[in-house]
Amino acid sequence: MFTQKSLVLMMASALCGASVSVSSLAADNNAASNTSPPVKTSRKAQNTATSVEEVTVTGSYTTRSMNGATGLDMTLRETPQTITIVTSQMIQDKGLVDMEQVLDHVPGVSKSGDASEYSLMYVRGFQLDTGVQVDGMITTPANSTYSGDASQSLDPVLAERIEILKGAAGILGGQGEPSATVNMIRKRPTTDFQASLTGAVGSWDTYRAEGDISGSISESGNVRGRLIGSYMEGDSYIDRYSRDKSVTYGIVDWDLTPQTLLSLAVDQSSVKSYGVYNWSSNPAFYTDGTLIDHDTSFSTGYEWAYRVIEQWSVMPYVKHEFTNGWVVKGTYRFASATQDVSNATYGAYVDKATGNVVDARVSPHALFSGRESDTTSFNIVTNGGFGLFGRDHEVVFGYSYSKNEFDLLFDYADLPTYNLNNPNPIAPDYSGESSPYDQSESLEIGEQSGAYTTLRFSLADPLKLMLGGRVSNWSYDNTNKLTSSIVHAEEKNVVTPYAGIVYDVNSFLSVYTSYTGIFKPVGDYGADGNLLEPTEGTNTEAGIKMAFFDNDLNISAAVYRANKDNVSEYANMGRLPNGNWIYRSVDGIKTDGYEIEIAGAISEQWNISGGYTDNKAEDKDGNPRQTYIPTKQFKITNSYSFVNGLTLGASARWQNYSYGDTTIPAAISATGQAIDVRQEQPSYWLVDVMARYELTDSLSVSLNVDNLFDETYNRSMWGYADFGEPRSATLSAKYTF
Repeated sequence: MFTQKSLVLMMASALCGASVSVSSLAADNNAASNTSPPVKTSRKAQNTATSVEEVTVTGSYTTRSMNGATGLDMTLRETPQTITIVTSQMIQDKGLVDMEQVLDHVPGVSKSGDASEYSLMYVRGFQLDTGVQVDGMITTPANSTYSGDASQSLDPVLAERIEILKGAAGILGGQGEPSATVNMIRKRPTTDFQASLTGAVGSWDTYRAEGDISGSISESGNVRGRLIGSYMEGDSYIDRYSRDKSVTYGIVDWDLTPQTLLSLAVDQSSVKSYGVYNWSSNPAFYTDGTLIDHDTSFSTGYEWAYRVIEQWSVMPYVKHEFTNGWVVKGTYRFASATQDVSNATYGAYVDKATGNVVDARVSPHALFSGRESDTTSFNIVTNGGFGLFGRDHEVVFGYSYSKNEFDLLFDYADLPTYNLNNPNPIAPDYSGESSPYDQSESLEIGEQSGAYTTLRFSLADPLKLMLGGRVSNWSYDNTNKLTSSIVHAEEKNVVTPYAGIVYDVNSFLSVYTSYTGIFKPVGDYGADGNLLEPTEGTNTEAGIKMAFFDNDLNISAAVYRANKDNVSEYANMGRLPNGNWIYRSVDGIKTDGYEIEIAGAISEQWNISGGYTDNKAEDKDGNPRQTYIPTKQFKITNSYSFVNGLTLGASARWQNYSYGDTTIPAAISATGQAIDVRQEQPSYWLVDVMARYELTDSLSVSLNVDNLFDETYNRSMWGYADFGEPRSATLSAKYTF
C-alpha cells in the first residue's frame, strides 16, 4: 500500500526525471526546425507576531493560503485556478535581484526581449501587461501603456512571497486578462528582534548590499516595525550598459486593540540605467536576408542613452476582526514617480556592402520621454461566514478604485545613419526641428472603479461552489497640451463574472473547474489615431490539486482555454505623427494548453519548485500566433540542506523551438524585391547551481553560478539581436544578528 510520502517521492522523481522526455522533445523540435540560513522547513507555520495580522515565516517553496483569486482566504488546493508561489526562501537560494529574474523561474512564463530595458513577459500565450500588484494593490491602471515601469522599481528583497495567479483575475483587479496576475506580498514586522546584512559581488563588477531589521518598538510588542534596504550597481555583459538601483522600505504595525491592526508602509526606489538600447536598434538581418553574426554583447546603446526612474509610495492599512468572525479591511495607496528616457532608433536591417543600418518604416532618430505620474488607489473589503439550509458558507464584498495621472513629454531628434562597421554614436540635439515626428506634451488620466462579491457555498462537506462577479467602470482621457485635442474613452457597468467548483476526492486530492470573464482596456492606438476597443472574452480551466504534509507541498495539473476579441497587435505600419506606434484589433484569438506544477517541501531538507507547460495560440483561421515565444517549457528548482550546514541547489530551464517571420521591404532589400526571412531559436537548456555554507550560526556564504554551460540564445524573434545572459557567478555573505 502506498503512503502519501511514497506517492510524493514517486511524483517528484518523475518530474525531476522529466528531462529525459524533454530532451527527446528538444531533439524533435530541432529536427522540425531544420526542415522548415539554510532555513530548514518546519511542518508548522511559524508566527512570531502577536498582531491579528498573521506573519508567516517559512523556509519552504510554497505558502499555506492566499486570496488573490476571489478575495477569500483559501489554501492553494481550495482555489480553482493555477497558482505559482515564489517564496523569500527561493529568492534567497537563487540570488534573484529583480522581478524579471523571478518571473524567469515561473513555469509557463516566457520572456521576449526587445531592448535592454523593455523585456516582455508572456503567460498562456498572452502578454503579462497588467503590471505587478503590491500587497494586492494595483500599481498601474488597466489602460496604461507603462505598466512595466512599476516592476522595474520593485526588488525581491522586499517580498515575503510573490503570487502568480494564472488565468484571468477580473474580480479583484477588474482586468480579466487571461495571462496572469503577479502580486508581491511584502515582508511585515515581527515581534521578536531579527536583523541581517548581506553583501554580494558578481560578474561584470556587480556589487550588491542588503539590510533588514525587524522587531517590537513598544515594550508590550503591540507596536512593531521593519526596515529593509538594498543597493546594487554594476556593468553588464551588454556593451556599455550599466545600472544602479536602490530600494528602501519601512513598515510599522500597531495593534490598536486585540482585534484592530493599523499599519503604515512607505517605500522609495531609484533605478538609473546607462547605455540602454531601444527595440528596432539591434538588427539581426542583412538586407539580403542573411543573419548577422553578432557577439553576445552586441548593442547599439551608448553612454548618452539612459533611463532614470525615481519612485516613492505610502500605504496605510487597517484591519478589524468582529466578535462574530467577520473581518473588514481597508487599504489606501499613493505613489509618485518620474521617469526620463533618452535612446535611439536606427533601423531594422543592415546593408552588407556599406554596413549602414536602414529601415523603410522609420528614419534614424532619438527619442526623449519624460514622465511624471501620480497613482491613487484604495480598496475596502469585508468577508465572513453565514448559515443557510443548515450549512456554513462564506462571502466577500468589496469596492476598489484607482486613478493614474501621467504627465508626458516626448521629443525627437534626427540622428545620422548608424554604421555597423564604423559606429558613430553622436549624442542627439533635441533643440532641432527636423525630426519627422512632432514633439508632444500630454496629460493621460486613467480611472477604474468597481464593486465585487464572491460567495463560497458549501453544498456538501467535500463540495464547494464559488459564484462571483464585478461591476466595473473605466475611463481614459489623453489631452494633447500643444493642440488641446482630447482622446476620450470609457466603459460603464461592465460585468465580469466568475464561477468555480471544487470537489475534495479525499484528504489530499481535489478536482476543480472555473470560468472567468475577460475585460481589459488597452492603451494602444489605431491608424486613425483613436484608442483601440477594450479586449473581451472568456477563460475556462479545469484540473486537479494535491496537498501533502499539512499543505507544505502542493502539486497541481490543469487544462485551460481562453477566447479573446479586440486583441491589440502591432500593425507594422510605423508611427503616428505624434510618435505613437500603430496597432490594430484582432478578433477570434484563442489559446489552450495544460500545466503541471509542484512546489514546497518534500522533506525538512528538500525544497522543490517547478513544472511543465504546453500552450498553443491560434487566430480565428487556425494559424499559429506569437511563434516568437516557446509553446513548451520545463522549469525545476531544487535545494537540499545537509545537517552539517551545507545547502546545495540546482535548477534547470528548458524551452522548445521558437521563431519569428518578417519581411524585408523591397525599398531597402538587396535584391530590390521583398524578402521573407525567418529568425529561429532552437530549443535550449539553462542550468544554474548554488552552494551555501553556514560558517557559524550567524554567518553564511553562498555561491551562485547561472547559465553554467554558457548557453548562447537570442531572446527576441522579432528580427533583432537581443542575447540572453552568458555564464555568470555571484559570491555573497550574510550575517544574521
